[in-house]
Amino acid sequence: MARNIPRVGFDFDGVVAYNPLRVFRRPVMTVARLFRREKESLHFPYPKSSLVKWFWERAHRTSFFPSRGFSRLRELLGRGDIEGYIITGRYAFLNDELYDWLRHNKVDGLFKHIYVNMNDEQPHLFKERMIKQLNLDYFVEDNWDIVTYLANSNKQTANRQRTEIHWIYNILDKFNTYPHKHPYLESFLNEITGKK
Repeated sequence: MARNIPRVGFDFDGVVAYNPLRVFRRPVMTVARLFRREKESLHFPYPKSSLVKWFWERAHRTSFFPSRGFSRLRELLGRGDIEGYIITGRYAFLNDELYDWLRHNKVDGLFKHIYVNMNDEQPHLFKERMIKQLNLDYFVEDNWDIVTYLANSNKQTANRQRTEIHWIYNILDKFNTYPHKHPYLESFLNEITGKK
């Protein structure tokens, strides 16, 4: 049962900040799987060279404007209607750009805490650990592979409730069946606050 003030975790890219390049995630992951030896396990690449890191930084800068529903999120956080956490799988070298974005959009002080993947863990494992540690009511993610991983690994125990994993889909993934799917952030916020 959810608390009076829900504890909500938000991925950053594609959830809090809209990223138009996220529609390419499905084709990129499909191609990457063709070259992996372990076909079953979820794995995200880590850029090792300076040149590849430079390209990743440029790609992540495409998360330059807020998602639809961002003003509602800021309103809910500001009034204390939700307790919000950013839990981003971004690797440590992308940390500064994230905080610049939050300051620029005037939300850096509204979230209860911001968790960045500073030890460069696999993003899905980092998010799973933080969701359990924070005992969240909800977590919102836009990456279909991470959503399915978290939904399957998310167990209720004596010490913690089951976290409801919500998914912000994109045009290439929208026909996947999932009970908690939304076209954009505003739809999720409206659902949990009972707004039509």
